[in-house]
Amino acid sequence: MGLKPPEFVFVHSYSSTADNWHDVMLGTNGMDGRIGKAQKLADEYSIPLIANDMADTRNRALYRDLGITNLATARNTRDEVVSALKASVDGAVLFVTSPDHLPRVVRDVMAENGVHCLFAASDISFSPSGAKGVNVIEPAHEKYPVQNANDSPDRIQIKSEVT
Repeated sequence: MGLKPPEFVFVHSYSSTADNWHDVMLGTNGMDGRIGKAQKLADEYSIPLIANDMADTRNRALYRDLGITNLATARNTRDEVVSALKASVDGAVLFVTSPDHLPRVVRDVMAENGVHCLFAASDISFSPSGAKGVNVIEPAHEKYPVQNANDSPDRIQIKSEVT
């Protein structure tokens, strides 16, 4: 089965009480904030741009002023993710957020079985450390021997018998 094209772009909200709200949402110095990146992707794919924020009046006003559909039911990241997936027909949503918030959004989407979703990061992190400051904790998993593409199956077998 091929990759499903996204039905719409979903832009993730950010608290307007944060000192860097304007830059994170709208961008600065030629760098795209969340909305700028989301709008470019919506234009490129010719699909709608959607947000979901019921609690932040500045975000709601911004979405209204920019003509962005606001579902206006979400209070947090998980609510946003769940509502976006429910609003889609095939679960093919393109989520846009800051690079340092993207791992959280991906986790929440995957926890809701959003396996047909796509993800994009804006140019501006919301935290001073950016994506480098994100800690990822994976569940336990087995480690498998690395195979060199130049190794023949016989050499791999011999190596594994020796080690």
